[in-house]
Amino acid sequence: MLEEKNHINQTHRGLLWVILLLTVLAYANTFKASWHLDDATNIVHNPNVHVSSLAVDEWASSMRPPFSDPEKGDFNFHRPVAMLTLAMNWFLGGTSVFGYHLVNLGIHCLTVVLLFYTCLHLLSAPNVQAQYQGRAPMVALLATALWALHPIQTQAITYIVQRMASLAALFYLCGILAYIKGRTAATKRKQLTMFAFCLLAFGLAMGSKQNAVTLPAALLLIEVIFYSDIKFLQQARGRWLAAGSLAAVAMLAGFILCFWPGNPMAGLFDGYSMRPFTLYERVWTEFRVLMLYLFQIVYPITQQFSIVHAMEVPTSPVTPWTTLPAMLGVGLLLGAAIAYMRRFRLFAFAILFFFLGHSIESTIFPLELVFEHRNYLPTLFLFLPVASGMLALLDFYRRRNAVLFVILAAFVPLLIIGLAFATYTRNMDWATEKTLWQDAIKKAPSMARPYQALALAYENEGQLEKAYDLYEKALPLDDPDPENSRFNSLGNMGNILKKQKDFDGAVRFLTAAMELEKGPYANNVRYNLVLCLLNRGQVEDARGHIDVLLEKDHKNYRYLSINGFLLFLDNDVEGALHYLRMALRRNPQDPNTLLSLAMALSATGAFEHGAWYLKRADEKLPLNIVIYLSRLQNAIKMQDEGRIRTTLSQIVLLFSIQEIQDFFDEHAKGYHVIEGTLVLVDDCIVHPVLMNYFQHKADEWDL
Repeated sequence: MLEEKNHINQTHRGLLWVILLLTVLAYANTFKASWHLDDATNIVHNPNVHVSSLAVDEWASSMRPPFSDPEKGDFNFHRPVAMLTLAMNWFLGGTSVFGYHLVNLGIHCLTVVLLFYTCLHLLSAPNVQAQYQGRAPMVALLATALWALHPIQTQAITYIVQRMASLAALFYLCGILAYIKGRTAATKRKQLTMFAFCLLAFGLAMGSKQNAVTLPAALLLIEVIFYSDIKFLQQARGRWLAAGSLAAVAMLAGFILCFWPGNPMAGLFDGYSMRPFTLYERVWTEFRVLMLYLFQIVYPITQQFSIVHAMEVPTSPVTPWTTLPAMLGVGLLLGAAIAYMRRFRLFAFAILFFFLGHSIESTIFPLELVFEHRNYLPTLFLFLPVASGMLALLDFYRRRNAVLFVILAAFVPLLIIGLAFATYTRNMDWATEKTLWQDAIKKAPSMARPYQALALAYENEGQLEKAYDLYEKALPLDDPDPENSRFNSLGNMGNILKKQKDFDGAVRFLTAAMELEKGPYANNVRYNLVLCLLNRGQVEDARGHIDVLLEKDHKNYRYLSINGFLLFLDNDVEGALHYLRMALRRNPQDPNTLLSLAMALSATGAFEHGAWYLKRADEKLPLNIVIYLSRLQNAIKMQDEGRIRTTLSQIVLLFSIQEIQDFFDEHAKGYHVIEGTLVLVDDCIVHPVLMNYFQHKADEWDL
């Protein structure tokens, strides 16, 4: 029926396969692209998605927010459909990025197919059918190709965690297509079935990303533009659809109010307390952001795309001066779309759908200002009027000007190939964290964030000098929150000096950072300062900072553990045991807690108990000299010659004389933290035994 009406033939199907092939080729260089940004929080370091069995509770846990704890009442869901698919990827492939990219590309290809058929149905709707009779398949194909291969989509596909955006768009299209099929169904039963599918798709889209909440409004827009007109809302069917749309949104709002922890509206405005801009400043900025997106779409060269955009936050609607023109531009586009809704229906629909799609992420919510993946859903139909206009020009010049016709006919495939090449080229920037941020520095050299992110990539590779230089370069550069940016650079510079064992320099930078104390990483910086103070022998200063950390988070296992360690240094063994046991309940796998607890138990004479915890610490942190020396100390205090001989032989086999000597040299400097391990070894106990072993070649022990 639809196939006959629009004359879908093998050529059209073949062209759709060509589009899919070009799409795969455009993303063929992404299968090894590394993790980026929020991938770490949502996937790599998120224990909830690390599913290792078919147990129902593991899969249910994967749908909760990252690091949520059901024991604390964290039962709310976090984009459960998308998170469930990420858990499936983890179950099948762990940290291998190939499977994640394969699924992301598969989602994109499915969306391409659905977009083609959705466009085809819209072009067959009563209000535009006569205009596109016979041309609908080619218009739909060209619009689909332009959308599928446009480089603005790369962030939603190649950035793994943005599967949330692409999956939401996939189900969003399913909902639109189901609605169209339902309203044109020949029987009541089929109509109800399709509407039920539409409702299911709405739920799945919402479970992927919350911006899908606009689907009821999109259906109303489709109904008005393609099937009825504005008077449709005065009719019974229109009133039912409008009421149904409002009911769906009301039900969703009710669900949030009932099941979302806390007050979601209060949370909305509280979110601005963590942003360097107010609600009004964000709204003013988003006019310029929307115009930036449209410029990227119209002029899709790779130089326009970046993970970071220098976007000055306005202090008023006229500062910077580009704010007012951007507001006028958005107003003119919306005004033109509404004014010409009957005459240019595709144009009106494309513009109104674009702004509707941005109504969640580009308005009042306290999100970051600019991200290109936010265009994946809003641009679904933006290329419909473009494709229609291009094909209309071809038809116009076919009989009037053969030269122009040939030029235009050659331009269309060249444009598609050019977009595919631009996408392929842009995907090269996503290959690694270093390439992504090196590209961002080229495009936003005045911004601090790209330098800091690139520095972190070098730091993770162990290239500390390069990382330090980049953090230093970032200090005077621009940032929406300059104080927070300076705090991050100083804190990270201090951490690098800590790794290089320049504890004097580290304390200087970390102390400077704590004078600013901004952002979510303030506690980490203070904790690093504690470790450096300990290695400078400033135990009392370290204790003061730990008290502050425990006031802020009295359940953090690291703070509890190091407080127990400090109490042990004060010879308060009972107090140490109390805090160390609390820390162990919070994290039974932490090697430092296990090690400190073992030494505290050994100090009370509970040697066997201590030996058991030392064995567990060795399992969690193998080949650590501090743990083996602690085992030796425990064995010596037990006066168990068999264990002493065994432990000595293990130390000599596993560690070189130089490694052992380096430990004693550092410990002699007063270091309480060596290679990240808290040290409670008493040199007076273990050193003579080790030296005796080396001097006598183990003859005394008959080894």
